[in-house]
Amino acid sequence: MFVSTIVVVAIWFAVYIPESQKIHRDFQIYLEQEGKDQITSKVGGNLSQSFNLKESLIQKVTSINGDYVTISSIVSGINEDTGKEVFHSEQLYHVNAYSLTYKDMPEKQFWFKPGVQKQNYNFLHPLIFADAPLVYQGTDLINGLDVYIFKSQTRNVDISYTFPQYVNVKILSNTNSTFWVEPITGDLVKFEKSWEDYQVKDNKTIAINEIGWKKTTDYSSFILSQAAKSKIDDFNYNTKIMPVLLASLTIGINLILILRSKLRQSNEIVLKNEKMTAIGNLAARISHDLRNTLTVIKSEVSLMSLQDPDENMDKRLQRLTRAIDKMEYQIGGVLDFVRERPLKIEKFSSSALIKHALENISVPDGIKIVTPTQDVSITGDLAQLEIVLSNIIINAIQAIGDSGKITISVEDKSNAFVISITDSGPGIPEKYMHKIFEPLFTTKQLGTGLGLASCYTIIKNHGGEIWVKNNPTTFTIRLPKTKELS
Repeated sequence: MFVSTIVVVAIWFAVYIPESQKIHRDFQIYLEQEGKDQITSKVGGNLSQSFNLKESLIQKVTSINGDYVTISSIVSGINEDTGKEVFHSEQLYHVNAYSLTYKDMPEKQFWFKPGVQKQNYNFLHPLIFADAPLVYQGTDLINGLDVYIFKSQTRNVDISYTFPQYVNVKILSNTNSTFWVEPITGDLVKFEKSWEDYQVKDNKTIAINEIGWKKTTDYSSFILSQAAKSKIDDFNYNTKIMPVLLASLTIGINLILILRSKLRQSNEIVLKNEKMTAIGNLAARISHDLRNTLTVIKSEVSLMSLQDPDENMDKRLQRLTRAIDKMEYQIGGVLDFVRERPLKIEKFSSSALIKHALENISVPDGIKIVTPTQDVSITGDLAQLEIVLSNIIINAIQAIGDSGKITISVEDKSNAFVISITDSGPGIPEKYMHKIFEPLFTTKQLGTGLGLASCYTIIKNHGGEIWVKNNPTTFTIRLPKTKELS
């Protein structure tokens, strides 16, 4: 749940946030400015009288190519007294829509990105017309917005392209610019600029070409401020509210899935327990009846064997005896599993436990059983632990076949008794390792699938653990020393 929540929130910040903050096709800025200006009308001429200047800036996306957008920027200045255009500049900028850097100058930024800091910036801002640093000055309040102030100066910048009528004359410009920038969005809300332009010919200044200043109109600044406020609301929603909602939704969905899974598992366990109870009750009744019948049959076979039978009859009686033994073993396994017997806790030696377990097992001549020399005092239910040990040893004998070795070892640890049974058989297939203690699971043709399940239940009732590993096949039983004597 924790990982999925982190992944969802991380994807939101890594994918959606950059996508929402990039320059889109509908990007457009309109900036109105007003001020005063004086300009000469010819090479070497005198400056005009001061007139009211009305200037506009229009920037918009004209095309998109992959991650790059082409932005058209048009600046036009009009003499309000005469209505004539006194300044005109058209530029095309190729900008990365995500990083806001120039395509041909990836180290230079086109505009302020969201998250403006109180520091100096060194990038080519389109309102300066030159590569000049923006120096942080302080903060201000404009139309209810906290903004950062940056200043920039340029000296002797060639702007001859804006005065194509002056042939063989270079126009150099000195400017002072001030920016008021909303830091969360990086949006410009106010701009001021003053300039002095010179006519230069043969590396000599021949005349002052233009002197003026301008500032953003109050109306334009208000519109820019309102747009910034709207973007701040979107920014806060996308970076603060939406991640919390996504995290909460992801956690909620995970909790629902977990609860559904737990409920399904609980229902499965209840159904399984009900089935196992029904099967157990039925199996116990059937096993009890079959055991009584088998006792009668076994008694009759024993009597028949005492009547000097011939060779053929002797073989038949042996087959009957083996068949009866197998049925008794399987019935015993069923009864061991379904009977709920309280533990009779007592102290006994490990050698006594192993001896009792081996007394009821038929060990083939080709199989050697190595018992431990160490004798440990164990606390537990001797009869039930004997069933566990017998089941595991019988399984080992069946796995080994005609010849091999079974090694039993015991350890007395600080807080537990540990019994290990290792055999030289081929091992348990890995695909069955996690199933061997499940009821009714067996790979034997005549097995009940209840032997190891009974072992697991008995050890768990003792508060212990039982597990198995391969190479070589080893069953390990761990019994705690905390059980009280009954």
